[in-house]
Parts: sequence; C-alpha cells; structure tokens
Amino acid sequence: MNIAIITAMPEETRACLKAAGAAEPLKVGRFKAFRCRTPERNLLLVESGMGFKNAAAAAEALLGECRPALLISAGFCGGIAPELRVGDVAVSRELCIVANGAVQPVPVAIAPAAQNFVARQSAAGARVFASQFAGTPSIMAKKQLALLLPSGAPCPVVEMESAAIAIVAAENGIPFMGIRTVSDAADEELGFSLDEFTDHNLRIRPHRVALTILRKPWIMPQLMRLARNSRIAADSLSQAMARLLASL
Repeated sequence: MNIAIITAMPEETRACLKAAGAAEPLKVGRFKAFRCRTPERNLLLVESGMGFKNAAAAAEALLGECRPALLISAGFCGGIAPELRVGDVAVSRELCIVANGAVQPVPVAIAPAAQNFVARQSAAGARVFASQFAGTPSIMAKKQLALLLPSGAPCPVVEMESAAIAIVAAENGIPFMGIRTVSDAADEELGFSLDEFTDHNLRIRPHRVALTILRKPWIMPQLMRLARNSRIAADSLSQAMARLLASL
C-alpha cells in the first residue's frame, strides 16, 4: 500500500518516522522528505513547514512524485473542546477554515480509515476522538474560535495545515485523513503570535524568538510548559501513528 504523510514541523516529522521505521532522506521539490519501505507498505513523508500556503505546495509536490492510496495530515493541534487533554488524539471527521470572523466548511470526504481507526481505538479505551479540524491562517484565541464554530461541532481542534492538504487531495481524487495530537489544551491561550517568532514563510527563527522573549519575559513559563507538552504530544503522535499504520 502506498501511503503519504505531510507534517509541518521537525518534531512532528520525528514522531512519525519513529512509528514508520528506517527512512531514506530525499527531496520532493523544495521540501525535505523521507521514504520508508516495508513488505506491507511504501511510505513517503514530506515536511511542509507551517501554514496553508506551505501545506498546499507540499501536497502538490508530493502528488507530483507519487499517487498514494491515502494522504495523511499528521502533527500537533490545539484543543478547542474543553474535554481534550494534552496528548489526546484527534482524527478528522470534518474540516473548516476560520478566517476574518467567518467559518467556511471544507467539502472533502474523509477516508473510511479515519472512522475505522477511531472506532477501534475508542473500543480499546484509548483517548482518540473524531474531531472537527478548524484551520486558521494565524494563531487565534481558542475562546474566540469556540464562539465562531457551530454548537454541534464534534470535539473541535485548531491547526494550520490540514484543510489545505485535504483540498489538494480532493482535487486529485486521493483519500484523505488527518491525525493530530493535542499539544495545548483549550484553557492554554498563547501569549505570543506566530509573526513574532517566524519569517515571512512561517519558519521559526531563533533570533526572533529571543527578541520576543526580551520584549515579553513573562511568556517564558508558558514556553517551557509548551515545550514539555509538545514532548507529550510527540510521544502520543508516534504511538498513534504506529497503531494507525499497523491497521492499514
């Protein structure tokens, strides 16, 4: 089975590769990528960088390289639903884009593998949830997002790439699913913006992080907490991806 995975950040990539096994590094267009081959599957992972634009470009480049039976958006997310804890697993049930105070549903079909995975994992007692993935172009307050989303939205989470990847998958007739692990819960509102940490292409720049900390020293405890929570999310993502790949 040919499977493709798109991650945004190196921490997400490492977590997925830990689940996938030995990997051969390569380039897909301008993007860093890895290929993992086993008797059961051929897997191609592409690291896109953050945001809609990078994710869409990576998906286009990936589909120029291969035509997978399943395209997976994998990584971390923020919890909007109050019941979600750090390390919980969210699997796409539906997607939307939230921008300029409006919510736009993404009309894509989710691969049956997503629903099957949630059903099996939930039956086994795992904290795996069928979720609405709310995609935003920048960091938004979770309380604001919660007010914008429909009241019946299933266990919503927020991230920045899956909607763009899903649209490219749908345009090319490729089955899609998203799998994310919670790195910051609903009550963790970020005290900084991406613009403060990143360049024009949403790449984190250490000197910009350092300058932001100098301007806002009070965010240091939050950054330390987020780093710890990201390690929990990475471990959870690796375990969830291992279970998902074994089920395909």
